[in-house]
Amino acid sequence: MLALDLETTGFDPRAAEVLAIGTVPIIDGAIRVGAATSTLVRPEGRSAVEGIVAHHLRPSDVADAPRLVEVLPDLLDVIEEVDALLVHNAGLDVNVLRRACASLELRWPRPPVIDTIDLINRIRKRERATGHGRRLPRNLSGARQAFGLPPHQAHDAVSDAIATAELYLALQSRLTR
Repeated sequence: MLALDLETTGFDPRAAEVLAIGTVPIIDGAIRVGAATSTLVRPEGRSAVEGIVAHHLRPSDVADAPRLVEVLPDLLDVIEEVDALLVHNAGLDVNVLRRACASLELRWPRPPVIDTIDLINRIRKRERATGHGRRLPRNLSGARQAFGLPPHQAHDAVSDAIATAELYLALQSRLTR
């Protein structure tokens, strides 16, 4: 499984540009932090400055970064080889990648996608039906806190990918009880 996080210029998957990509593999239930990858991506659009600042980056941080067309083929090759792609908020990250593939005329590999938000919703539904538990937050930091996971450096692609992987393992534990 590959946990993936994108930092983007906004929250609209129809317009957001990729600023950073972070990945970390999960193999046999273990997060392989040593195999994590991270890359900044130089955005193409003029509206990117606000997104850059929101992620605690400076325009100079991405000025010499590779463009998405340079890094996306390698990422797609990795995605092609995994059993599942793990994300927190597939509605944004996966849709941004699909749109990028279409615009660059690359084939989206169509991996099975596991979204931690979907898992949170399953837990919320189950706990609502049984009358147990408190409302589990859907945001990454809040959900992690609810599971007693340590704070992480938000708005950093590789940190968010690792945080998503850790949350996934905690969610899986709750779902299998």
